[in-house]
Amino acid sequence: MSAIKKVLLFASFSFLFFMSGFAIPFIGIFFLPLSSVSLVILFLKSGVLSGLICIIITTAAIYKFIPHGIVLSFAFLLFVVLNSLFLYSGIKRKKSCWRLIADSSISVSFVSVAVILSFVLYGFQLSWINSRIAAGIPKNIAATFTEIITRNIYSITVIFVVIMVTLSYIFLSAVSSRFNLNLKKLQPLEKWRLPEEFVFAFIFSLLFYIVFKDGKSAVLFQISENILNLIFFLYFVGGLSIGKFFFSKSKAMLVLSYIVFILYSPSAVFLGVSDVWFDFRKKGSVK
Repeated sequence: MSAIKKVLLFASFSFLFFMSGFAIPFIGIFFLPLSSVSLVILFLKSGVLSGLICIIITTAAIYKFIPHGIVLSFAFLLFVVLNSLFLYSGIKRKKSCWRLIADSSISVSFVSVAVILSFVLYGFQLSWINSRIAAGIPKNIAATFTEIITRNIYSITVIFVVIMVTLSYIFLSAVSSRFNLNLKKLQPLEKWRLPEEFVFAFIFSLLFYIVFKDGKSAVLFQISENILNLIFFLYFVGGLSIGKFFFSKSKAMLVLSYIVFILYSPSAVFLGVSDVWFDFRKKGSVK
């Protein structure tokens, strides 16, 4: 296959996966990372020039042919392209799996939050976007929904980035052998565990949230709330990991436990935090 055909092919993949990510409700989050995967594979197999040309073509196609193209092309550059560049750079430098994911997540999150913050500082009303998202929701619920999204937009963005980057690497490592790429796969979910020291971040963020909740500074309360949301999410994943460890042999029980965790997320968070002291997996492995 010629270089031009390869660039056009991967540009088409990146374009279709990106649009599917925004067009398909809920499960679109599983398509969006594949847009980054397409770009990273092209970078690794055909070089930087081919990858950059692919980015230009895909961005131009989104801008030209999709409604609200300027907004979506910006989102493509912000989330997909940045993620692809950091993943490619980390792979070329032979970073470890989690270091690569962490570096890309932190970098993309930092830029994304900085962009949102600059919009807010220049007077852009985030509630305008959220009101469009909540358009089909009853008014009494929509007002609360809009307020929550607006207040927690930063942590929501970071959580979205972390999910997208992690899925990007999981999908990339899964198909790497088909493209003669040697990428180490992540450990199974049941082996995922946060460092024990991370519990101090949980304790202090919870403390700051309680202190600032009744304080007079809305800004400090918003900051503490967003940080706490992010840490809650990480321990929520830790709870899912423990559930997978205990119920991996029973799909029915695993599904049931995940339904409980999703419907009542504090249960998964509590399980994830408790693992710091009880080390459930170590005890569960004892015969």
